[in-house]
Amino acid sequence: MALDGITAQLLAGELDEELSGARIDKVFEPDKYTVILHIRTNSGIKKLLLSVNPSAPRINITDSTRENPQTPPSFCMLLRKYLSGSRIVSITNPGYERIIEIEVTTTDELHDTKNIKLTAELMGRYSNLILINPNGRILDSIVHVDYSVSRVREVMPARIYEYPPTQDKFTCEEALSLTSENMLPIEEQELGRPMDKALLNSIKGISPNLCRQLCLRADIDDRSPAKNLTDKEKQDLIKIVSEFASKVVNRNYSPASYYSEDDMACEYSPFDLIGYAKRRDAASISEAIDMYYHEKDRYIDLDNKKQRLKTIIGNALSHATHKAEIHMEDKEEGSKAEYYKCCADLILGNQYMLKGKEEYLNCQNYYEDPPKDVTIKLDPSLNASDNAQEYYKRFRKAKRKLTLAEEYLADDKMAIDYLRTLKVAAEAASCEDDISAILMELNEAASKPKTKHPQNQGNPNANVGKAKSGKASSRALREAAKKAREKNNSKGNKNVKALPYRQYTTSDGRLVYCGRNNIQNEELTFKVADKDDWWFHIKGMPGTHVILKAHKGEEFPPDNSVIEAAQTAAFFSKSIMLEEHAAKEGSKAGDIKAEVDYCKVSHVKKIPGAKPGMVIYEGYYSIVVSAKEIKQ
Repeated sequence: MALDGITAQLLAGELDEELSGARIDKVFEPDKYTVILHIRTNSGIKKLLLSVNPSAPRINITDSTRENPQTPPSFCMLLRKYLSGSRIVSITNPGYERIIEIEVTTTDELHDTKNIKLTAELMGRYSNLILINPNGRILDSIVHVDYSVSRVREVMPARIYEYPPTQDKFTCEEALSLTSENMLPIEEQELGRPMDKALLNSIKGISPNLCRQLCLRADIDDRSPAKNLTDKEKQDLIKIVSEFASKVVNRNYSPASYYSEDDMACEYSPFDLIGYAKRRDAASISEAIDMYYHEKDRYIDLDNKKQRLKTIIGNALSHATHKAEIHMEDKEEGSKAEYYKCCADLILGNQYMLKGKEEYLNCQNYYEDPPKDVTIKLDPSLNASDNAQEYYKRFRKAKRKLTLAEEYLADDKMAIDYLRTLKVAAEAASCEDDISAILMELNEAASKPKTKHPQNQGNPNANVGKAKSGKASSRALREAAKKAREKNNSKGNKNVKALPYRQYTTSDGRLVYCGRNNIQNEELTFKVADKDDWWFHIKGMPGTHVILKAHKGEEFPPDNSVIEAAQTAAFFSKSIMLEEHAAKEGSKAGDIKAEVDYCKVSHVKKIPGAKPGMVIYEGYYSIVVSAKEIKQ
């Protein structure tokens, strides 16, 4: 959520109690929107994070560590000049605005004491961090706003600082006073608007979500106009608003962060919210904000890494597909070899008809039954024998091209299938371990040494298109691994700890294992699983190997375990199913149906010479299930 004015008011009070009188030790600017102050207090060093990121403006005490640039930005250097060694006088909020002011006292070069303000305006895309001198003039800001950006208010060095335009709304104190007189704190002109909008436009500093929460607690439809409230609804809402305003005025609140069923960060608030799956209490608003953004940033960081990895694999897949198209064209050209040989034979067989300088030869093709008339194009500057030799040259070239194209197409198909499995694994990645596993596989696949084939020795065409470095992997794979190392700042995998397999437990208590990448898939199937365990894989598509552990002497596992293991196999191929249009239009992700094959591990065989994870299997059963992950 965006920081609202009421939360900013309460947060400023918290920070003032905790940091007032403390000394600013160090100043860092890890990115263009964030400043971190190291503040020395009686209880130790505390990090105050001030972020004016348009998507997540906030100020809170944090324990997280961020990497700082080697060369500090100019605004950071200015803050260090004025704030390093200064003492915090107060942290305030100017009346339920989304503004927090940090006033510090410092000494200048002449050892004169002066007060300076660092003002954080936390207003979405208008957020800014401004340093103001004792005379109220702006020393500098992290974001410059000149006349071309805003005609209402400039934020530039040497300008007099002015607060953003305020709105004429009821403060919480005024709202509490009105409710004590049995009146709703809603402006008269707002009575025709939906209830949540009416509250939002009437109470200063309240957020849209808090307005909806008030309506929800009063059991009122937030979309109905305020003027249509019944007397009972009005009294219920007055009571709820009065309790809320009283908590704000008396600073009686219980901060917490709120999450979805899958632990996705949804909201933070100083007040109790309803409608969320999970709640984690915090000792302060600052801690609640830090908990919320720690989880949210983790998901954002993971998503960014996934997107980079998917881009790398997607580029490699496009390159491999383009290469396959070229080789398919070569194959089509090579398929004309027999035609060129036939033309050469017909020219030699009918050279008595050629007197010289003919452009075409019209004759019968006696290789067909019955013979048909054909027209063969000739080079007028050559005689019949030389024209025939030209066609024989084309024949030999096309035949060689056909042979090589068929070999390359087989390699291309294998590379495309393999890259598609990596793409599926990247889509299914749900944690840092999954990303690391795929990066390790890319590096290993690109650095695998080439296998020498004795039958290719002495054949000049055997290594056409192969890497000069002797790598057996395709260029697409090598480029993908190189990009992945650059993006991940990889320094090699020499001492990398082996990553664990995904592990689940079915409702029947059976263990289910899933590979994170193709290398793990192969290890899981051929080294970890017993021959009597059950192997699951989505039918006809790239996907993960899923192993359902069998009990000794058991002929067939329980139906529930089979269904849940099959659903998990389908879940990790959900993206490729959507890509293949396997799901109906408009269906939800949980409603995706897929056919999954399963058999005993002893019926699964590795394809000789194939990439990791490529197998064939027999004696299998099939089941159609929804794509769902086993809930833990």
